[in-house]
Amino acid sequence: MKIERNVKGLRESAKRKRDQALEKVEAGIKKLVKEQRPINFNTVAEASAVSKAWLYKQPEVRQRIEYLRSQPGSRQKPPPKHRASDESLKAIIQTLKSRVKRLEEKNRDLTQQNQVAYGQVLRVRELERQLARLEEENQRLCERPDLGISKLTAKGSLPILKILGVEMNSTLARLIDETPEGIVSTAIKTLQEAIPTGKVLNPGGFLNKAITDAWKPNGKYLKSSQMDDFNAWWKWAHGQGLVKAATQIDGAQHVLTAHEEWIPFDEAVKKHPHSINA
Repeated sequence: MKIERNVKGLRESAKRKRDQALEKVEAGIKKLVKEQRPINFNTVAEASAVSKAWLYKQPEVRQRIEYLRSQPGSRQKPPPKHRASDESLKAIIQTLKSRVKRLEEKNRDLTQQNQVAYGQVLRVRELERQLARLEEENQRLCERPDLGISKLTAKGSLPILKILGVEMNSTLARLIDETPEGIVSTAIKTLQEAIPTGKVLNPGGFLNKAITDAWKPNGKYLKSSQMDDFNAWWKWAHGQGLVKAATQIDGAQHVLTAHEEWIPFDEAVKKHPHSINA
């Protein structure tokens, strides 16, 4: 009789413990659902304060947990604050991506502009080098006394002299370089008029005399003494920067002043009377 009472007591105690565990499991599942937390054996065991092994041993409990675990609503949803933080993070990332894109586009534009500017700089430098070479070559040609390049090429007279049969030499070239362009041009015209008459035996000598004595077409020319005075005054005035050029206008010698004004030689001497005496 005593043994039967002990067995019955153990059974009743075990039933009470099981019922209590089932109540804990039920309460734990309700809590998980309310808090929108995931439902699985780990979370139910934690919320119910029962072992996970016990949950697996109870067929009805196991089936219910497996069923609830398979439901979409049983998955964990992030708290509102976490969701807000995720949205803010996405917005920040998108903003940064947009800024990076704009900076990349700006860098591409600047790179293209720099390439164009660099190309222009190289072109300018090349043009400057070409200009320097041309200026150096021009200076070298102008300093050649054997050809009289500085005046003849400037007036386009060098080909004409070849046609007229003038043989260029150092004396004639030096005379051309030292004489105002207007006188040289007038002397060449005088030679052109004289050649058809058949009286010019030496075109180079004729041109030398025409330049030295300031001959003009139709036989008009300055006297040697007048030409000497003009040459002396011209060298002085040109060296002082008072005049730039000289030529024959209506049969009279004229000079071009520093103010770009053509005036007769006599008037120029009056304005600068000390030049001839010097």
